[in-house]
Amino acid sequence: MNKTELAIAQKQLAIEDLLGFAIGIPEMRYFNKSSDKLLDEKIEVLTQIKQGKVIKDIPKFYDILENLPKDEGASWD
Repeated sequence: MNKTELAIAQKQLAIEDLLGFAIGIPEMRYFNKSSDKLLDEKIEVLTQIKQGKVIKDIPKFYDILENLPKDEGASWD
């Protein structure tokens, strides 16, 4: 395993550890925990959820929902 693969694996483990704090957030059904994209952003958002912040106060929350349908007419506000 090279350094890049190791870093990705470590970030994936961190995400797995943090995901439990997002249980009960309906939008998390669009979260792709198998994806290697946006790992740092996912850790940042999940850490903020763990700290008790609400979704509206987490700027990148919707950015990490890779499986969220991209409907231009949709609004989450």
